[in-house]
Amino acid sequence: MRLSKIAIIVVMLPFFVIMWYQWSFTDKFDQVFYPLEYKEEIGQASKKYSIDPYLIAAMIYEESKFNPSSESQAGAVGLMQIMPDTGRWIAGKQKRGFRVDDLLDHRVNIDMGCWYFDYLRDKYSDERLALAAYNSGYKNVDRWLNDGLHNDVEDMLATIPFKETRLYVQKVTATRDRYADIYAGEF
Repeated sequence: MRLSKIAIIVVMLPFFVIMWYQWSFTDKFDQVFYPLEYKEEIGQASKKYSIDPYLIAAMIYEESKFNPSSESQAGAVGLMQIMPDTGRWIAGKQKRGFRVDDLLDHRVNIDMGCWYFDYLRDKYSDERLALAAYNSGYKNVDRWLNDGLHNDVEDMLATIPFKETRLYVQKVTATRDRYADIYAGEF
């Protein structure tokens, strides 16, 4: 009997410590799960391209979890998961030199990702459509918008045929709100 009480205490104590810590230090607890690295670079690029910095933080979180050397199975590279061909195209538009290794430099990756998102946002005049294009490619979004199956943007977003893209738009939007709440006033 005594051994079972000790076992219950040993199992339950960490739970209560974690709950106490979360209630006592909510911001710090949330920051463990939603880190904000490269704040200066995010702030600079966001300002340069007039993008909500919390949205960029959310995109980076969802794309790479702030791992600058992240590479997807499809070959997207860096914090904002830019495909090398897209990086080459962006570099041409920005009139800068380009090597694929540049995508591993967090400053370059954030700047290129923000430039590209700004380009997509201007193209679609809607942040959510820009997010969908960032994830699945603008040719897919163009096709979905032009297929005549949707009454409006809301309808198209709700019925994006690629589950990954549909969830990506939802996750980034929700994560943006978390970042804005946790790091209010940081930018």
